[in-house]
Amino acid sequence: MYPAAKMIKKELFPIITPDGICQCLLQRILEEIIDAGIQEILLIIKPSDLPLFQKFFAPLSAEIASHLSEQSLNECKKLEKMGERVHFVFQTEQLGFGHAIYTAKDWCNKEPFLLVLSDHIYKSNNSLSCAKQLINSWQEYPDSSMASFYPVSKDNVKHYGTASGDWLDSKKSVFRLNQFVEKPTPEFAAENLRMDSVPKNHFLCVYGQYILSAEIFAILQKQIKQNQKIHGEFQLTTAMNELVQKNKFLGYCVKGQHYDIGQPLNYLKSIAQFGQIV
Repeated sequence: MYPAAKMIKKELFPIITPDGICQCLLQRILEEIIDAGIQEILLIIKPSDLPLFQKFFAPLSAEIASHLSEQSLNECKKLEKMGERVHFVFQTEQLGFGHAIYTAKDWCNKEPFLLVLSDHIYKSNNSLSCAKQLINSWQEYPDSSMASFYPVSKDNVKHYGTASGDWLDSKKSVFRLNQFVEKPTPEFAAENLRMDSVPKNHFLCVYGQYILSAEIFAILQKQIKQNQKIHGEFQLTTAMNELVQKNKFLGYCVKGQHYDIGQPLNYLKSIAQFGQIV
């Protein structure tokens, strides 16, 4: 997303909601997880970004507020209320996704936690937010970690973490993972990652929402201590795979749409489809 991302953090890129409000992606994500009942929120950021995020949640000056519509003022008040739930932790070195998650170890205080990625838009197909669907499903299997998955066409699995496993319920909405592969080739997926009840030439890929047990931190700590990097970074996928091998990782087939803003054309299509412009 460069050069735009050089000046504007990706999670602050604008989107248009279906009711015509211009929000940034972060606000939309916060609304998603607050709707799911989450009370305390942790943002993992660079130390240099703290003033930017503090300003995002800060009250408006009287001068700026006097020029805004009632709708805009209401949105800004919502941000202030969200800010009361938000805490920050710093990733001082950019050493990978797994390393970023490890910085939350002390804050999570040995409790399971909901992890949501900041460069996706989530849209439920029903009255429950996607995050709430995941939480409700996990509550039936609280001794395991769980991630949401959705069907992706064969040609696109190369962009996503992809899993297969054994169904645990008659509705075939929850499965126990036996394989999890980061960005497999279409050929590998066709040969190794097929699941019944998934549409033909589609595979189950990570949706970008997870509930992880505190056990993930011990695994990440071991990887960091032993300098177990992949492509120069500590990966969350590697730690998740250890839970898969212990039969402690489940997948939930979310009832919702997933919009990716990680690439320019995807961003354009996503904001149009999410905003119901097309």
